[in-house]
Amino acid sequence: MNSFTQAGLDDVPPLFDRLPLELFRPLAASNGRRYWIMLCRLIGEMWGDGGRSPGEEAPKPVVIRQIETLLAADDPWDEELETPITIRAHDIARFLVDSGWLSLRRRGVAEMVTVRPVIAQFHTVLCEFAQHEPEFLGSKVRSIFLNLRAAVSGDQDQYAEAAKQAKQCMAYIANTGCRVQDLMDALMKLASPGEFVRGFFEEYVEKIFIADYSELRTKDHPLQHRSQIVAMTLQLQHDAKQHEALLAWYQEKKAGGDRNRAEYLYERDTRLLMRLKDVDEQLQRLDEEIRDANQRAIAFIEYKMRAPKQLDKLLARAMQATNQLDEGHVALPAASGFRHAGPELLAKPRTATRPAVATAVEKRPPTLQELAMEQLRKRMADNRLVDRVKLANYVGRHLRDRISVTSDELGIESINDLCCYQRLLLIAAHDACPPSQRRSDPQLQMLRSVRIEFMPNGTTSNPYLEHPRFHIQRELVR
Repeated sequence: MNSFTQAGLDDVPPLFDRLPLELFRPLAASNGRRYWIMLCRLIGEMWGDGGRSPGEEAPKPVVIRQIETLLAADDPWDEELETPITIRAHDIARFLVDSGWLSLRRRGVAEMVTVRPVIAQFHTVLCEFAQHEPEFLGSKVRSIFLNLRAAVSGDQDQYAEAAKQAKQCMAYIANTGCRVQDLMDALMKLASPGEFVRGFFEEYVEKIFIADYSELRTKDHPLQHRSQIVAMTLQLQHDAKQHEALLAWYQEKKAGGDRNRAEYLYERDTRLLMRLKDVDEQLQRLDEEIRDANQRAIAFIEYKMRAPKQLDKLLARAMQATNQLDEGHVALPAASGFRHAGPELLAKPRTATRPAVATAVEKRPPTLQELAMEQLRKRMADNRLVDRVKLANYVGRHLRDRISVTSDELGIESINDLCCYQRLLLIAAHDACPPSQRRSDPQLQMLRSVRIEFMPNGTTSNPYLEHPRFHIQRELVR
């Protein structure tokens, strides 16, 4: 029974060895259909055709804004939630990162988000299973040139196949760099130097560096026919007859007779082919990833070699050897006073610094003079304070039963009267603001039912101020 069970387990594909168990949380939730819609749209916009390849990183704020755009354009939740779109976008991104659909990496102080190649492959399998779209199979990078040459000769279906292979080429380079990163992260977690060296040479050198990287550099080198590929793509794009033939093929074979969709698909495939111009940058990034991996491996091995575990025994042997050496030997420290070991030669122990004790604040009751000065300061501040009540009392004292009064008739008998007078002058200056801003102006809202504005001519002069004449007029309540 046990052997039968073990044999049955061996036949089961190791799905959870490649995919995280939490990956199915968004799809198995009660809102699984909505999360699937959001996930397909996000990957299609960020890492789909015409976008980044899986493994290429994007800043986290860019991904958040893309989710906000998708929610604003077509919300799968149909406005059932009252939470703002910004908060929901952050929650969706965090949920996708926690479940494993998106990978979050830190580059310095910036957080970068990407889709791991294995996750993108699983997503592609799910999409193909759901859509059952026809596939155009082909060879690797070297056949792109041959397919484009066939398209120039009149075989239009080879153009789409060449574009598909161009995307696979760029994805292949990005995937190799991502595989190097993932492998080095896993190797750096190994504590044993033997396991690290074994994993470095078996997994990295044999399976990635030689099998993938050297093949990328020699057999299917993207730069081999890059100039010819770009030239033929531009030729097909600018030649009116060939361009029309390609659009007709897209309209009949892939767009279902829709001309606009045919043009979109043709432009998408053209962008995929033109991305080969940037293959130098992708190869440079791959070189940097491999160079960093080599430096990390060398630094780790050197550290393990220079940090022996039996350091105490080596120190004991060195101490014993000093007794066998003659004075003045090059291995002995110079000017030691004929004593090469002892407690007096050791570094002095560190002494803990005493924490600083704050001096207690002396408390004493205030004197009568200090109390009097404090009251005087409060009285001075109160006299200079202008609020709605004091300003209304000052204006009412001069208006009384009159409809209007000018600044020439205003009296100043105290410090508070002078401050109220200055505030009226400020309100008159604010009266020229546009009507749309009057309700939000705090100066104009201090006095209600009166209008304070400058007069066309005349100047008011008193012992304290000289300014253009203004008048205060009651506003009739309708």
